[in-house]
Amino acid sequence: MRLRAALSEAVATVRSAGSPVARFVHPLPLPPIGDRPPVVLVHGYLGHPDAFRPLTRRLYAAGWSRVVAMSYPSTQLHLDEIVHRLGELVRPLAALHGPVHLVGHSLGAVACRAWVKRFGGAPFVRSFVSLGGPHAGTALWRLAPPVLWDVLRPDGPWVRRLADGPELVPTVVVRSSYDQQVLPPVRAKLPGIEEHLLEGTGHNGLLWSRTAHEAVVRALEATSPAPQFGGYSPG
Repeated sequence: MRLRAALSEAVATVRSAGSPVARFVHPLPLPPIGDRPPVVLVHGYLGHPDAFRPLTRRLYAAGWSRVVAMSYPSTQLHLDEIVHRLGELVRPLAALHGPVHLVGHSLGAVACRAWVKRFGGAPFVRSFVSLGGPHAGTALWRLAPPVLWDVLRPDGPWVRRLADGPELVPTVVVRSSYDQQVLPPVRAKLPGIEEHLLEGTGHNGLLWSRTAHEAVVRALEATSPAPQFGGYSPG
């Protein structure tokens, strides 16, 4: 199982790196016509919005027409700067369409949770799904740029700040039992929060796993009104 997960993760990492090129080869279909709440996707360290293309396809198929993937330079910003950019994106969307769903991968999941818990984002958020977020840090924190050490260090200030108090919006964790970036993988847990533990995939594999996508869709549907949309063409 560990070898299978390692191979799967290697493939997922290569596919993620090539996603900006793949958009020109296999573009996303047109979004469906519908009125479901917006979904905001936030990538992680060394990530990019195109890595969410597989999940976006699945969300379109489930009737979400407003799917927005945030972009930010993950190696250059402090967490509060990432959170500020997230707020600048979400507030106008929420003003037009109501509270949004947040889905964050890795560092993006920590940024989403920080915005909800410590920067006043909760009124603008309907639910939050964490994909492999290092909420209790990671043993590999020294490999990241120093600008992120206070986020990723297991005894760092952001781990302590975000551990204090309950989660303020409905939250679901989707994580891998084999995560080579969040070490040990149990650090992606949130105490008392519903989680989906995936076998046979790794950290970047969560972006490509159909099982992970289905878990995200179920989590969003649990806190969304029934869809009213005019159909979907896979394209």
